[in-house]
Amino acid sequence: MNITFFILFLLSSLFSRDLYKEIRIENIPSSTIAYLNVLGIDVDHIHQEDGFIQFAISSHDLDKLDFHNVNYHVIHENLEEFYAQRLDPDYESRDFELGSMGGYYTFDEIENRLNEIHDQYPSLTQLEVIGNTLEGRNIWALKISDNASSFEQEEPEVLYTGLHHAREPMSYMNLFYFMDWLFENYNVDNLATHLINNRQLWFIPAINPDGLVYNQQIAPNGGGMQRKNMLPTCSGGVNGVDLNRNYSYMWAYDNEGSSPDGCSETYRGTSPFSEPETQVVRDFVQSHNFPIAFNYHSYSNLMIYPLGYEYDNPISDEDLEIFIEYGEDMVQYNGYALGSGPDLLYPVNGEACDWMYGAENIFAYTPEIGAGSDGFWPSTSRIVPLAEENLYPNQFLALVAGSKYKLNINVDEGPYTSDNAYPLYISILNQGLTSSNGDVYVDIISSDNLSFELEQITLDGGLGARELLDLGGISYFSVNAVQGSIAEIIVKVYDDDGYIYEENLQLIVGETEVVVNQDFEGGNNWTVGSFDDSATAGIWELGIPLVTYDELGNVVQPSSDHTDDGVNCFFTGNSSNPNSPGQGDVDGGKTTLFSPVYNLSEYSGAIISYWKWYTNNLGNNPGTDTWRVDVSGNNGQAWIELENSTSSNNSWQFKQFYLNDYISDFTSVQFRFIAEDVYNEGDFGSGGSLIEAAIDDFMIQVFSNTECMLGDFNQDADVNIQDIIFMINVILGPVEEIDNYLCSGDFNQDAALNIQDVILIVNFILD
Repeated sequence: MNITFFILFLLSSLFSRDLYKEIRIENIPSSTIAYLNVLGIDVDHIHQEDGFIQFAISSHDLDKLDFHNVNYHVIHENLEEFYAQRLDPDYESRDFELGSMGGYYTFDEIENRLNEIHDQYPSLTQLEVIGNTLEGRNIWALKISDNASSFEQEEPEVLYTGLHHAREPMSYMNLFYFMDWLFENYNVDNLATHLINNRQLWFIPAINPDGLVYNQQIAPNGGGMQRKNMLPTCSGGVNGVDLNRNYSYMWAYDNEGSSPDGCSETYRGTSPFSEPETQVVRDFVQSHNFPIAFNYHSYSNLMIYPLGYEYDNPISDEDLEIFIEYGEDMVQYNGYALGSGPDLLYPVNGEACDWMYGAENIFAYTPEIGAGSDGFWPSTSRIVPLAEENLYPNQFLALVAGSKYKLNINVDEGPYTSDNAYPLYISILNQGLTSSNGDVYVDIISSDNLSFELEQITLDGGLGARELLDLGGISYFSVNAVQGSIAEIIVKVYDDDGYIYEENLQLIVGETEVVVNQDFEGGNNWTVGSFDDSATAGIWELGIPLVTYDELGNVVQPSSDHTDDGVNCFFTGNSSNPNSPGQGDVDGGKTTLFSPVYNLSEYSGAIISYWKWYTNNLGNNPGTDTWRVDVSGNNGQAWIELENSTSSNNSWQFKQFYLNDYISDFTSVQFRFIAEDVYNEGDFGSGGSLIEAAIDDFMIQVFSNTECMLGDFNQDADVNIQDIIFMINVILGPVEEIDNYLCSGDFNQDAALNIQDVILIVNFILD
């Protein structure tokens, strides 16, 4: 009899589950969300724009709207079915092993993958069960480090968690993608090697296995909408405790940030840490020393920092600056919105990140993966792109757990000549949350046309966490060539971890004359189109660019040209709708822009520069399309590549090149700029990424010809030991009309020939 009752109860639990819809409420006043909270409506991951809000809602809560005569429009009648129809269990990815639940891992597959990883990399991993759930399932933690089974006291720890909420599987898929990247690139990529060798990376991919297993039972192909754990808390509604409202910090602060109602999606439980799952996280965190952590959720494309329990954030200014500094860096490529929970969504209390920061002094963030169109179960084809856009934040988090250096270098404004010494200014910030590993070393490297008096600096004892050191003009450089070149300075900084951070800058050596300065505001004779162009849209055109935005409000095509007080530039097609970045972008192949042909033969050297805009990090296959710039010295008969990039920069970026490094014939110089939509085998959809390109403020600077070659005393078109002998004889004299030799011999430009010039010509030949 008891068994029969249990089976009936189980069946009734499975088949009487709540139905979820997605609804929109139009024409909302500012008080609408607060009013919904008063009604006890859970507005989880609300999507809000001017005039409406849109969110998922259970039938239990929908009855409350109906009772209070709140008007709404149903977007999806059955959200679970909508998600399931987008999922493909047979979908294959070139880059990442997908699961059987529409591409997502079941809990068994999570456990299997963790064990496979540990078996494959036993020396780099430590796998342990750190506790059990309400229903007795294991909660796993995986450590990745170079000596994973050892106690590595000196290596900073960092924590990544997933699946507080059972209907958010991207929270753990993203973590497995990051793990794969680490292992596949270990001893291949410097960053992956550094992170494994010098950090202890801890992963808890599934905090709520019980809820995930329940979702597997009710929706085997994916799309299940259970959010909470599986504690029986509600009759006729949704069971469970919201684990992300069950932590002790500001638990039950109010009924807006969590609910006392056991049927609510944000039910906080009977007391702080009442649930075994949150107890496991608490005990694990308190047994480690994590300076920083990620607690992954989905969705909304957000990066949320504490404190989130009230609108007036009580966090200290110093810590808030760190949260914002790190957050702005982490979202610079994926475009996620940065802010506290109340700023971006709504207040939350008893939340994991608030507890980690407020009680355990951990800089903890909540990344919310995926856009509104992705929802809780993004389509299978979106799993890898969403994981990719969070790879950089995961890397950054691991870096700042230890020492991480930011360099700032600059020099005084030129021109730079050989008769002076110029200071290089350096400042270094240890951006990380841990002091340097030993001393800090600064290496100064330059091209052959510069010489530094001090090329390495050692900072004994290193830098403390968050310490900034301004070294001022600590090293001076001199110029080894009078004019006609671009000099490069590279500064590298590192500690005993061995991972190098570097910055570089370029200087024009000598005085130049501007012979072309094209801002495209007046007449020009640039031309569009090559015989082999194939693009069907987004052809280069001259005019005023119209801004376009992606769904997060990030600029795709610029809103203006680059020229101060200008309006025109060349760009790859305008869209008539600022919210339709795919309208007018490059499609189906390449489009080419040609400069006029320039005769630069009367000059000894030339520098080309321009400002470019290039976006290719959106669309079906982000980052796969190309921007290319070529130069020809023979009127287009042969082309030499100056730039070939698949990197997106959705802001104006300066580029310059010394043409003498690429071509020798300056008689008929021409440039071409190519933006191309590339189709690669295995791409999703019909092509590469969404491309917008632009160019403005094109300039050519030249170096005037001299009547002699510097150092070529005997005029044999070569500089060698014979010229040194010739120079010494001239200096020892007596020689009539010594001024005739100044052109080729006055290396330091002091209007005399002397021993300093001999030293400089020797260095010139040796270099």
